[in-house]
Amino acid sequence: MAFAYKNGIWIWDDGNNTLQYMSKADIIQGDSSRSSKASTSTSISGRKNMDCEIRIMDVVDGYTQSKFRKHYQRKVKFFDKAVATIQDVKDVAIFTSKIDDLFPEFIGFFHTVSMDRFLRSMVVYFQYYLQVWNKMQLRRKEASRKLRQPIVTELENEVRDNLADLRSMVSRDYAAILMGICDAKKYHHMNNKNNDSLSDKDRRLFEMLIYMTTKVVWIALFRKNFLLIEKETNRLLRTNHYSPIEHAGKPTPKDSQEEQRVLVGQSFQRERRLKHRSPAIQEIIFADHDYRLLSIGINDIPGADTRIRYLEIAYAAPEELLVENNIAVGVLGVERKYLDTVLKPKDISTTKKRTSLMKIGEFNIPPRSTTRDESLSNTLPSGPCKFQESRATKKSRIKQCKIWKTYLEMGGIIQSEVDYIESARTLRASVALSSQIIKSDH
Repeated sequence: MAFAYKNGIWIWDDGNNTLQYMSKADIIQGDSSRSSKASTSTSISGRKNMDCEIRIMDVVDGYTQSKFRKHYQRKVKFFDKAVATIQDVKDVAIFTSKIDDLFPEFIGFFHTVSMDRFLRSMVVYFQYYLQVWNKMQLRRKEASRKLRQPIVTELENEVRDNLADLRSMVSRDYAAILMGICDAKKYHHMNNKNNDSLSDKDRRLFEMLIYMTTKVVWIALFRKNFLLIEKETNRLLRTNHYSPIEHAGKPTPKDSQEEQRVLVGQSFQRERRLKHRSPAIQEIIFADHDYRLLSIGINDIPGADTRIRYLEIAYAAPEELLVENNIAVGVLGVERKYLDTVLKPKDISTTKKRTSLMKIGEFNIPPRSTTRDESLSNTLPSGPCKFQESRATKKSRIKQCKIWKTYLEMGGIIQSEVDYIESARTLRASVALSSQIIKSDH
């Protein structure tokens, strides 16, 4: 009887986690279909562009997690408190992306101080944004059955102003990246000897920035509401005119007119398409925000009220101080013992709630001060912010950047694995040679 699996090969099916047999006819048909679709592929945002695709590998097996923990995870000294930081979230975001989607220049860009500030401001913004959105969804049915009261508009205006303040921090840090301020200058599109605009390079960095920002925020906020995070990130940084989410026709959450008024804010203006500035930039141009808020993390703020102090800790303080001050910013500041290797909450078998053990609450911004201090100066203070980046954080950023660049150069293969493969090949060759010698003797 002929062998049943003679004209084909066995392959591993990642989806079903099993071996699958493919005949030669199926392989040829699959190759032809792949070649016809090679020019376009759908990314997580629905955009058809090979250069901009970021594919998510959120399901990581035990062996891969142990490899990440041993070789790529940020190391913490024994006497230091091990909490999740923005660097840990970036590490998971890079490791769970397909290696073909990344490139060394973006890894360097991703490991700058400006980028860390921007990513943290995005996580803080979405922490509050998702809280507001979820409460609006719970209120929607009740609001449809009752008359709208004037007090509701006042409460919504307060939430709208809070969102605008958090959006202004995103605008400040995003504008610093666009203008190439501080360490972002190296990656600015005009930073070259000829002073020419390197538009292709800039476009590639920009697309990668949006997709990886979406992924970082999603991981930091416990992997919930991905479509909502993706939609709002594209709206903030691209505008709806150029958002692939709007043009792809993907099913995204829809908001009512009153909800849009709160979530979008007052500073948004509809401009001509070719001259349209992104909502993130419009926020800092058209809105009148407290200058003390915009100096958080850069300058000292003498005489600041409770609101400014709260936001100063949320944006500028080391992650270790977030939980101590009851400020919830996703997984940031949560002890690693409550999280697995890829920052998912562990299953805790106890009668207590997981959130109480992890000490995660809500992001509650203190109300604005009713009386404005007339003695405040009209200029920014010159003293540095009292929260400064530690030497350990700087070292870990530089070290992790080198690790991930080596990761790309090696194609995701660790040096020890390369040595094992080479030794296996050498052993195989020596066994084959010895068998040939034995045969020749006989």
